[in-house]
Amino acid sequence: MRKTLSILLTLCLFCGLLIGVSNRVLAAEEPECIDGSYLTDDESSEVTVGPLTRGVYLKSGSSSIVKQGTGKIAAGGNTIGQTVVSKISVGVIVERLVNGRWQAYTSWTATKYDSAVVSTSKVLTVPTGYYYRTCCNHYANSDSSGSYTDGIYI
Repeated sequence: MRKTLSILLTLCLFCGLLIGVSNRVLAAEEPECIDGSYLTDDESSEVTVGPLTRGVYLKSGSSSIVKQGTGKIAAGGNTIGQTVVSKISVGVIVERLVNGRWQAYTSWTATKYDSAVVSTSKVLTVPTGYYYRTCCNHYANSDSSGSYTDGIYI
């Protein structure tokens, strides 16, 4: 009886240790999220948003960021209209994580008239040791939407 009790207690302790270790491992694998962007060591991040609920002109838009080597990234976005619109544009903002907050690093806008698509990208040299993400504002006539990538470490 005493031996059985010892074995049961040992099994309970062992199971408790396994559960505790597995919970710590699972928590360690989940990346940190700041303002909707997960902080990753991935080579790239891209996101696409669909049409607005009440929008008639905007079909979709996307943001992307890709590592291009030491201290270099390619960032950009595109906007797609439902059809040809009088004015379509994408505003790109590259943000850098500083002291736990996303701050604008650089930005630009691309606009086309009487078109259904606009796209822009740039290769940038950036300081290393930071997370970067791309945020885009998408416009097609009077419709607008936004998108942003996860943060990648450079």
